[in-house]
Amino acid sequence: MHLEYLKIFSDLVKKRSFSEAAKSNGITQSAVSQQLKTMENHFKTQIVDRSQKQFRLTQEGEKIYRDSQEILRLYEKLQQEISELGDMLSGTVHISSTYSVGIHIVPNFVKSFIKSYPTIDIRLDYNQSIKVYDDVINNIADIGFVSYPQENKLLDMHTFMKEPLVLVCNNESKFARRKTIQLKELEDQKLISFESPMASHKALMAILKSEGVSVKIAKQFDNIEMIKNAVEIDLGVAILPISAVANLDKDQNLNIVDFKNKPYSRDIAVIYRKGKILTTSVKKFIEQISK
Repeated sequence: MHLEYLKIFSDLVKKRSFSEAAKSNGITQSAVSQQLKTMENHFKTQIVDRSQKQFRLTQEGEKIYRDSQEILRLYEKLQQEISELGDMLSGTVHISSTYSVGIHIVPNFVKSFIKSYPTIDIRLDYNQSIKVYDDVINNIADIGFVSYPQENKLLDMHTFMKEPLVLVCNNESKFARRKTIQLKELEDQKLISFESPMASHKALMAILKSEGVSVKIAKQFDNIEMIKNAVEIDLGVAILPISAVANLDKDQNLNIVDFKNKPYSRDIAVIYRKGKILTTSVKKFIEQISK
């Protein structure tokens, strides 16, 4: 069976659309259907459950998809390694990152890496934390960047940064003129936080609990920018990583206050698939982070 069949089948599953898979590969929708039928004849099994209105794989189809992903990954890795046998590195490093880390921290590493290895392409996708873990586990991304890393038996991880947390408040807040503050002073204050299932929220609640501080959760969002917007209009205060507020515009109605005596921080880690043979390009990127 041609490798192209697996590539088109992979696109079909990811997009869950025959027309979109056809468009991505420059072929007709009927050609995608025909190739799927050829695969079913080859494996002597039904791959797509046609009794369902929505696109859904059969159990055998799920197995074929998982293994085809690994075959395609190994083929791409082979191509990269062959091209890297010369003196010049090449290929692509595919990165999946949470929004806050990807927007405020990863770009510095990317710029430095591209300067050192201009022939290597970088693809950076922004996702919620759970999707970053899934991307790396399923070999969709070579590496991932997360905050508050969670142990996983399928992953190796390296915490390379402890980023300070600061209090962010509206310019009209009673804390706005302060340079430092103690966490206990936030007792009964309205707090803007991340959504409850997110690791950032859980970690923040653990810090407050450890210090015996009780707050009122005023609003919850899934990203830092929305939290900052809520603080700007004085819905409450927030505790955020310093990188997210380090370059505030002059017209932003926000103030940063450091925590006194006992600084708080969040761990930033790079994650990659345990046991996966990394290409030279990916290894070089990880080495740069670890310096």
